[in-house]
Amino acid sequence: MSKSELNIFCLKKLIKIFFIVLIINACKDKLTETHFPELSIEKVTLYKNNNGNDSLINITLKYSDNDGDLGLSENDTFPPFNFGNKYFYNLKIKYLVRKNGVWEQITKSPLNDTINFNQRFKRLNESNKKRKVYGEFIVRVPASPYPGIKPDTVLFECIIIDRNLNKSNTARTQAIFLKH
Repeated sequence: MSKSELNIFCLKKLIKIFFIVLIINACKDKLTETHFPELSIEKVTLYKNNNGNDSLINITLKYSDNDGDLGLSENDTFPPFNFGNKYFYNLKIKYLVRKNGVWEQITKSPLNDTINFNQRFKRLNESNKKRKVYGEFIVRVPASPYPGIKPDTVLFECIIIDRNLNKSNTARTQAIFLKH
């Protein structure tokens, strides 16, 4: 084999190795750079009572987090996760109604407090190792959120917050038309 044939043979081998490495790296499930959780609405289901009126709204939320720090344990009771702190709840759900074409939060009297369906969910990755977590939550919300309040059109805005206080995108349902 001449020197030029040997060079061509080696070059072909290097090109093959390069493409094999490229294909292997393209097929890996890599963690992306973002540490922000992601949230989307998978589906909304309405349940009726015996009178045929809407009574319960199930919202299926699809989540993912690349570093797996979603959820709180029972021991996460110190600031910023203590009761009364804005990070006590790690799933925030705004209940919005349409009034005169404008979406707004419902307030209940006499405290003029807004109605939310915030929740606290458990850790999804029990280990301290960073790993991707993903799945679904089903949130159940009453169609009539408070006695005497019976909106005809509602929507929900949802976010999740991880233990590093990174907030997800806001997942928003379509308008939901209710019969009371």
